[in-house]
Amino acid sequence: MPSPFLVIMKKEFRDSLKSRWLISFAVTFFFLALGVPYIILRGGGVLPEDYPGMVVSTLVSLSVPLVPLIALAMSSTSVSGERETGTLEFLLAQPASKMEVFLGKYLGLEVSITLAMLLGYGTAELLVYSSNPVFALQFLYGLLYSMMLSAAAISIGFVVSVLSKGRVNAQGTGIFIWFLLVIIYDIGFLGVIAVVLNLNQYLVPMTLANPVEVTRTLSLMHLAKSPLGGELGPVATYMNRTWGQELTITVLTSVLSLWIIIPLGISALIFRKQDAR
Repeated sequence: MPSPFLVIMKKEFRDSLKSRWLISFAVTFFFLALGVPYIILRGGGVLPEDYPGMVVSTLVSLSVPLVPLIALAMSSTSVSGERETGTLEFLLAQPASKMEVFLGKYLGLEVSITLAMLLGYGTAELLVYSSNPVFALQFLYGLLYSMMLSAAAISIGFVVSVLSKGRVNAQGTGIFIWFLLVIIYDIGFLGVIAVVLNLNQYLVPMTLANPVEVTRTLSLMHLAKSPLGGELGPVATYMNRTWGQELTITVLTSVLSLWIIIPLGISALIFRKQDAR
């Protein structure tokens, strides 16, 4: 007989696969990774050999903001939605501990989003990088860090979900957090610090305080030895020059891991103290 943890995980996985958010996400990732110009150039027989290298930095810039959007939109309603419909009370009445229910829902959601990224990214990768595999490693690193970012965003979304009383309120809060992390943070905070105030010494701590920026910088760091090394951006270039590539990657990976663990731990503690209603 399967454990309650696996049963709940499979239920969350199946429910997530039915989400229009997830389907749209997979399709969007496919076309981002493939690139519309690729279709046109390949069809005309004029595809450059270095096309993957030409688009990989653009892919990072475009795809990284989408990962927390889908993760926050889905995870923010994971617990609150079940509580609103009464399903959570039913789940907790089963022979399963609260942590089995909680972690089952978390991992089920993470696996479904990872599958969507693998299908979208992976299929496009086979098409694009079969012509020139030189940049495939950088692409795979970007995929790995995107998976870590989705886990971090789900952890943040679970904090929202356990604190929210209804699905609409939870999803609205999740979208607002995405807007803050991606739009306001990048254009507002970092832009003002770097351009207007010229306080470049604060760029690194401000980057570490945002999992989206950490992921973007990590992905770009792996392009440092490619022909696109000059397009790393101010933060990645500064950290690469000051700390060296290996230490920078270690620090950023550790910080991104903390963005997964800490919010997840906070939401788990809150969930343990709550009732089903």
